[in-house]
Amino acid sequence: MFWLAMIAIALMLLTLLFPQIERRDDDRQRALMPPHAPRRRSERHHLPAVTIIETQQTASLSPSEQSTYWSSNVRLVSVLLLVWAAGAFLPALFAPALSQIRILTGFPLGYFLGAQGAPLLFLALTALYTMVMTRRDRRFGGRVVGTMPAVTDALLPAALVIGGGALIVIADVVFSLPVTLIGWGAIALTVAIYAAIGIRSRASDLDEYYVAGRRIPAFFNGLAISADWMSAATFISLAGTLWMLGYDGLAYIIGWTGGYVLLVLLLAPYLRKFGQYTIPEFIGARYASTAARLVASVVTVIVSFTYLTAQVSGIGLIMGRFLGVNYLFGVAIGLGAVLFCSYLGGMKAVTWTQVVQAVIIVVTYLTPAALLSLKDTGIALPQVMYGAAFDVIADLEAIQGIARSYVEPFNDWSVWQYLALATCLMCGTAGLPHILVRFYTTPSVIHARRSVSWAILFIVLVYLTIPAYAAFSRWEILAHVVGQPVRSLPQWAVNWGNAGLLSITDLTTLEGRRVAELPAWAASMLESGALEFVDRNGDGIIQLDELSGRAVTPASADGILQYHELKISPDLVVLSTPEIVGLPGAVAALVIAGGLAAALSTADGLLIVITSSVALDVYQSLNRHAAARTLLAIGRATLFLAALLAALTATRQLGIIVELVAWAFSIAAATLFPILALGIFWRRANRQGAIAGMLAGMLVIAGAIVISWVSPATNIFGISGPATGIFGMIACLVAIVLVSWLTPPPPSSTQALVDALRRP
Repeated sequence: MFWLAMIAIALMLLTLLFPQIERRDDDRQRALMPPHAPRRRSERHHLPAVTIIETQQTASLSPSEQSTYWSSNVRLVSVLLLVWAAGAFLPALFAPALSQIRILTGFPLGYFLGAQGAPLLFLALTALYTMVMTRRDRRFGGRVVGTMPAVTDALLPAALVIGGGALIVIADVVFSLPVTLIGWGAIALTVAIYAAIGIRSRASDLDEYYVAGRRIPAFFNGLAISADWMSAATFISLAGTLWMLGYDGLAYIIGWTGGYVLLVLLLAPYLRKFGQYTIPEFIGARYASTAARLVASVVTVIVSFTYLTAQVSGIGLIMGRFLGVNYLFGVAIGLGAVLFCSYLGGMKAVTWTQVVQAVIIVVTYLTPAALLSLKDTGIALPQVMYGAAFDVIADLEAIQGIARSYVEPFNDWSVWQYLALATCLMCGTAGLPHILVRFYTTPSVIHARRSVSWAILFIVLVYLTIPAYAAFSRWEILAHVVGQPVRSLPQWAVNWGNAGLLSITDLTTLEGRRVAELPAWAASMLESGALEFVDRNGDGIIQLDELSGRAVTPASADGILQYHELKISPDLVVLSTPEIVGLPGAVAALVIAGGLAAALSTADGLLIVITSSVALDVYQSLNRHAAARTLLAIGRATLFLAALLAALTATRQLGIIVELVAWAFSIAAATLFPILALGIFWRRANRQGAIAGMLAGMLVIAGAIVISWVSPATNIFGISGPATGIFGMIACLVAIVLVSWLTPPPPSSTQALVDALRRP
């Protein structure tokens, strides 16, 4: 708490040091984007004015021209959605048969289509739609804005990253520095970058603070989106999930890349035409309802806070393991850097921070994987060469008595669990507020679409590598860790065991321990009666011959590590692999930097969304005449409180990072995504239906979370955990459609707004 208090004091000092942030002419009208941004006053006086960004030419299109443009768009979207669905779902349905076919370096075809084929298909669909619609928009007079890349905004942090990173690597090569010292160097470099960007990008009004002045070019916005989205779950936890689940874990790969197709086809361009600040603000305007906006803001905060807690867990995990600091101290350091940047510059500073972090994430993920591939296959191309690992892994698994290889489909899940989770993650990706709000930061609709294409390109670079990281890591651990004497395991096993992410359940590890200090797995076995202890000499210390019970077998007490005796958290695999395979300390430093960049970049975006929801969607909805200075002050106070609450919540260790993130996606899929998509593509959707849909989806997903918490083994049609968000989606869609049909249609002003959103 002391360190969090220090952060609060520092933020107060920053406010005093940079008073110009809050001094602006509160009566000055917010500048609308040229050349044409007509305002429509709602027929209801309690609703704010709405800004639609378009050219004079598109605003004056004839009804027949508008119909032609929209009809051609719907046809194209329909065709691309069919291809998207086929690529996402058909390989899973035929996975058992497809996995009998081997291609390239030894990939089972079913695994290849899920791990490599689907992400590449999604990238192609996104690029194709962007190219076709850009031409159509230009033909119909869509807004084209020439933007110069803001090189100066990215030059200083890029120089710091390259120069500082080079110095760390050189120092490690020359002096063979310990990993802890290298880690501190990486942290210092990160904080320096945040400080430089925060000071350089000070925001002076609401546009700059919440939407970066709407001047971010597509390439840089794509980089920022990829960093905003590739969170601690992607960098730290996802490869470990595939390490454990094998084929079943590919639902995460498909779900977290396929969602970008939905994003570009159904939401991104239409949100950019709406010239406001937040996603709940869009919902409030589309459904002409302050109540709908308030409900959406509550959902936005819930989704973002759940996601934020997972990022804070990642920060604490990295800090505690590599730097050896107390969890809260580590979190305070990481969040302090985030708050410094976000507090001063808002979305403007966060954007340029995320541009740098995207580069860090891609480089630091691909480099260790390439070194692993080079070590095991002689070729540093992990995305292709990990197919050669599957046969080796299968042989090693057979030695350990594992009946079915981890690349075989549906060892742990049913096919319905797989499809339901992939669907939730795809729809959740398209409904995440901290991703959607990034499209407000671009100059035009064309730039919004291009942003998605650039974002998925950088994301796919990492996602094609994640299964490779998992395969090579599994190869290394099965070959060089499993089957070794427990007493001779290296120091890394002890270190990660102390971090609570690894346990070895061979009974010889209990010898010499006091009964009161047994690890959780042993205490559980004693409680259940599987293991019995008779303290013959009364010293309270376990001797191997004092243990009995059905858990005592020749294999469990032979001092040799068996596969089933190694319990690894998914959060451990990526962070520990450089140590396990003996890669240089500089590579471990890269992993530290990448993991922190992933967690901090997403935390940046989530904090901005939470602050904007509280300040603009809640407070401003209740106080229409609030001054910009007041809104900024409320936003900054919320920024600090949200970070503090997330840090305290993360100490509870509610679950592995990837699972926490998956729940956030399921909530977004069951509430925000259907409301947004139907609001654009179904004119009949009204405010009563929107409110009913969000409430129904939230209630169902809340019930699913409670059931999963109380009884993790409970499933419905083989579906459990975050995949139960599919039932929330169904409830939301049914409620929207049913209530909208049973209540009056939206007013004419809402119909006009929908028409404006659908124009080029």
